[in-house]
Amino acid sequence: MIAVDVAIVASCAAGFAHLVAAPGHYTWWPTSGVFFAVLGIAQLGHAAMLQLGCRGRLVVLAGIWVTVGVILVYVASRTVGIPTAPPVPAHGGRWSIGRSIVPDGAKHVGPLDVLTLVAELVQVVVLMTMLPAASKRRATNQLMWIGLGLWGAAVVAVFRF
Repeated sequence: MIAVDVAIVASCAAGFAHLVAAPGHYTWWPTSGVFFAVLGIAQLGHAAMLQLGCRGRLVVLAGIWVTVGVILVYVASRTVGIPTAPPVPAHGGRWSIGRSIVPDGAKHVGPLDVLTLVAELVQVVVLMTMLPAASKRRATNQLMWIGLGLWGAAVVAVFRF
């Protein structure tokens, strides 16, 4: 099934990207580096499970929701910042301790960020197609409500006085 192959490739791409980025993030903030390493291993593990035929509803749903969570953390880190994070350098830029070069600690988006985000979005879409009809309907509705909530939060943030 082509959907499984695409999900495997997308999960591997995101997993390898997180493993590549882990050492640099570790030197900046050890918690972040460990998170990236664990996430990369988990994404490669999910790809391996799919490759080995573990394609049950729970495995697919776990892949969807973990990936959606990672995407939400990514968006937060690039917009409002992670509250406990130290100051963030732009990719390849200089930074000073205690002062972020981008307001609110938001991080510059680089090519590896875009590749990873696209792979994760593709993974979510493809995994959704692998769900049984009832689970697909429920997950789609939940994703819609999350999206509406985020749009609402964005509107409130933009128009606050």
